[in-house]
Amino acid sequence: MSTTADPGLDSGLTGTERAVLRALSDGQRRTVAEVCAELSAARSSVVHALNRLRAAGVVVEHPSQRSARGRPARGWSLTASPGLLAVVVAAAHGLLAGVVRPDGEILAAVHGTTDVTAPTGALALLDRATAQAEVTHRDIELAVLGLPGPSLFARTPGPDSLGGSHLRRFREWDGRPAADVVGEHLDRPVFCENDANLAALGEAVYGNAADAATVLHVSLTHGTGAGLVIGGKLHRGGSRLAGEIGHLHVDDGGQLCECGARGCFWQTTSIPALLDELAMAHGRTFSVSDLDAAAASGELEIIRALSGFGRSLGRRIADFVVFFDPQAIVVDSTLGAASHVIADGIRAAVDQYAPPQLAASVQISSGSLGVSAHLKGAAALVRSENLLDDVRHGSSTLHLSGAGLR
Repeated sequence: MSTTADPGLDSGLTGTERAVLRALSDGQRRTVAEVCAELSAARSSVVHALNRLRAAGVVVEHPSQRSARGRPARGWSLTASPGLLAVVVAAAHGLLAGVVRPDGEILAAVHGTTDVTAPTGALALLDRATAQAEVTHRDIELAVLGLPGPSLFARTPGPDSLGGSHLRRFREWDGRPAADVVGEHLDRPVFCENDANLAALGEAVYGNAADAATVLHVSLTHGTGAGLVIGGKLHRGGSRLAGEIGHLHVDDGGQLCECGARGCFWQTTSIPALLDELAMAHGRTFSVSDLDAAAASGELEIIRALSGFGRSLGRRIADFVVFFDPQAIVVDSTLGAASHVIADGIRAAVDQYAPPQLAASVQISSGSLGVSAHLKGAAALVRSENLLDDVRHGSSTLHLSGAGLR
């Protein structure tokens, strides 16, 4: 689907015109004032860009609605509605597939526990999601794939430098890049991002932290990791591994980690490690659902263990607060009620170990989106990276692979 009526328009677009198209890329109507605020651009520049894009048939101006007070503002949107997004998240402990509108509305979400290193389960789950949304592959414009591994999301082609082989089981399905497999199945472009980064972007753009300029999202259900969002865009770092708190070093004599180092933080401070400790202490198995139920019902022993887990995590996060001074820290809410207890533990540690002024300025809370964070994060990624424009103008021929160590 093309939004350009004049084939020669794209090569002649100004920076403001491209920015305006990006602001409208989710299909929502926006007033001139809203576009100006989002782009921090002068009204005259935005109006000129909109008028030129309207003349080319790319955007349309909608009549204003009657209002009892003041002069009603007219709305602007793309002439052609943006297509739907298919999303697949294949993390260490499960699969998630969904269909999402570019504005973040979720049409379908399906979970699975099949082998995340083989294509069969993921593709079947994706087909279930499209059936649930009552759409076909032809209704999909592009796909977003969330995988563990170093984020290599980039504008230019480059080697998929995974380093060690332990990540290839997530990134290669039957010996082929996972993005190629999904792309061939849908016959659509596929863009890959770190699974934890998608959740971070979802919470930072659509969750309770949406008003914060700098957001750290801590992922726990599928490993101990984090994503950093600044001004609505992901910060990936020079090596594309920003936020890998699970690989902070804590013990010279610790276990050998898959990453090649010893004594990584996630080996002792992760949800799987906590579940193992609880099972040993209480003589029965524990699941994430058990943590949620115990926290919700006020089981003191479990709450104390969750709070201690949060404080251990918070001791490390306090260092991040000193270095980065974020406005919000959001804890993975897929743990349910347990997320709130862990967030309280992190709060206590940050208050203890970070300077008072820095500690007081950061909001720490459980997320508000649950498993929807990944799906909404995919929509936010498409908009923040202008991927629809890439697809429509032929620059998306690459399968961009990326994702954080687990």
